[in-house]
Amino acid sequence: MSIIYQDPSISRDAAMTRIASGVAENVVTGLVSIGMSEEDPVWAQAICLQYLSSKTEAIAASAITALGHIARRHGRLDTETVLPALENVRRRMPSLQGIIQDTIDDIEMFT
Repeated sequence: MSIIYQDPSISRDAAMTRIASGVAENVVTGLVSIGMSEEDPVWAQAICLQYLSSKTEAIAASAITALGHIARRHGRLDTETVLPALENVRRRMPSLQGIIQDTIDDIEMFT
């Protein structure tokens, strides 16, 4: 397996176009971009919360990670909504435990 590095900074419209494609790789790219570069944390959080319920682990993991980036970059999240949503994913996808804990750590540290 080779690692390909990509610039996560794409416009909101480009991110949403990738997400709307429904192709897992594109959805992941869109979510990562939103977490890393979106200036509206409320909007970004709402998009990420939508994708926590994905049945595709890579998509759910990207939404989780993006929430951590939002917390780190903006210093705020609606923890009353986000933390229970992360716990729901933890129950549904125990394999994502490490990613979820990293994001919870970021939320606790930065918000």
